[in-house]
Amino acid sequence: MHVKNIPLYRSLTRLILEFGKFGVVSIMRTIIGIAIILIPYNLWGINYIICNVAGYSIGLIVGFTLHKTWTFRSQGKWSKEALPYLVSFGIGFLGNMVLLLLLAEKLRINKNVSLVLATLGFTIINYLGCKFWVFRQGQRVSN
Repeated sequence: MHVKNIPLYRSLTRLILEFGKFGVVSIMRTIIGIAIILIPYNLWGINYIICNVAGYSIGLIVGFTLHKTWTFRSQGKWSKEALPYLVSFGIGFLGNMVLLLLLAEKLRINKNVSLVLATLGFTIINYLGCKFWVFRQGQRVSN
């Protein structure tokens, strides 16, 4: 029997590929979001909270589209997955904002560093929401 025929191997391979794709999408979404957050803040002095909201709003659209079509290859209906994704994203964003305010305002950590660290917290929350809730029920096609 070839190792590729073992169900555990196939499951682990699928999980590793999925997590890798999630990471790639998250990095792309994060680069776009961070650019939208940091450029207006640093170049034009726009309030860091407003910049953060704008960055995450664009990230919401990019993330949902790429996670649905590429990461999880879900064939579930867009309309049925969009609301759970929005809720999951909202929970992650709330965690992001709490962490951001804690780091920037309470601990007085540099706002640029705080924005990046809060983004990492969001990414963890978002992955767990997508993996175990948003795209869990959608029919996936094999990778």
